[in-house]
Amino acid sequence: MLFSRSIDLEDRIIELLLEERLTLKSLHSKLTSEEKSLSLRAIYKTVDKLIAAKVLLKVGKRVMVDEEWLRRVGEKLRVTSVPAPSVGERITYTFTSTENLDAFWKTVVLPIEETAPSKEIFFYNPHNFWAYLPDRKESEEAYYQHFSKTGQRGFFTVGGAAEADGEYKREYQSEHLQIDLREVSALRRSEHLTLIGSLLITVRLGKTLVSRIDELYASNRSIKDILPELLAICQNPGSIKFIIENNPLKAKKLKKLLARNFYFPQRK
Repeated sequence: MLFSRSIDLEDRIIELLLEERLTLKSLHSKLTSEEKSLSLRAIYKTVDKLIAAKVLLKVGKRVMVDEEWLRRVGEKLRVTSVPAPSVGERITYTFTSTENLDAFWKTVVLPIEETAPSKEIFFYNPHNFWAYLPDRKESEEAYYQHFSKTGQRGFFTVGGAAEADGEYKREYQSEHLQIDLREVSALRRSEHLTLIGSLLITVRLGKTLVSRIDELYASNRSIKDILPELLAICQNPGSIKFIIENNPLKAKKLKKLLARNFYFPQRK
């Protein structure tokens, strides 16, 4: 499937043609650099199939992605199956896997970001271990990079100042993603928060998991040193709650609490 971890020849051809228009010989050259046994005939057949399906166009000697198909796909992908709640509403989901929960978090958050009137997004994590889950690391880094691409600004408060917390800040802080290391006593250490406008997304971990993660970070070792133990802890996280609520008053108070140490260059 396109842009997934399992892709076929059709997917790879589309990926390459999204980057640039190519002749069939150039396309063959790029693809055989990845898979030597791939024949030119196989590429011709696949390209012809995609042209017939109105996915690709051939203009002269060059092949390109059909813009109408691309727009249709874009419109379909922007539709989320998890609609944001109305004012006063609250929705709760339960997970038993940190990786599945993180994937679901992005499925919910990214469409909300696109339509949110505010370009400021606030976060609070007691420790941001999500950035180091191997199966989610690529996705997490892409999410951090998207702030500079979209012009949005992220303000991330991490509730600890251990060595591993400092490493996270040094690695990921940028012009568009500010990171503040400070414990916020008014907030629970079991809750990981995301604030977008009046919408508050809370990931609530179990007490045992929270305690074990806090103890691990308190050892003041580097993230590299604690990572094997951290991953072992996250293998069996117990029940995790994912709560999304639309509460303007609560959101306003939380934003004021988290905004204290950040710089807002375009704020009025």
